[in-house]
Amino acid sequence: MGHHSERTKLEQLQIAQAKLEHENKQKQQELKQTITEKFTRTSEQARLLQTLQDQVACLEREMTCDISLLRDRIDESNRKYFEARQRHERAEQEFVASKLDLFNCQQLKEGLEEHLFTIIQLNETKKSEKLQELHDKLQKLSFK
Repeated sequence: MGHHSERTKLEQLQIAQAKLEHENKQKQQELKQTITEKFTRTSEQARLLQTLQDQVACLEREMTCDISLLRDRIDESNRKYFEARQRHERAEQEFVASKLDLFNCQQLKEGLEEHLFTIIQLNETKKSEKLQELHDKLQKLSFK
């Protein structure tokens, strides 16, 4: 009978060991799965951050290009305005024609300057809204 009870204890220990091994394998698999999920989430977040960074850079490039083009046009209009003004001072006989040209160039210059300031304001407003949107998206990200 003592031999039978030892076998039962041995069988119980083997069953307990097998159960513990099974539980450990399950825990290890769950841990691997959690690590994989977190790595995937981190990679997705890194890709999203890169996308956000690229969008901000794109906004900057677009605004810089728009402003540069307008400044070039303003420089050109300033040059034309100066030439028209000199011609007006030199040529009294073409006073009427040069006066009209001077007025038109001045209107163009002022219109372009107003347009520049409007574009800058609109671009800054868009940039602010986009930055806020990107900031809000960033705040929603969880870096767990």
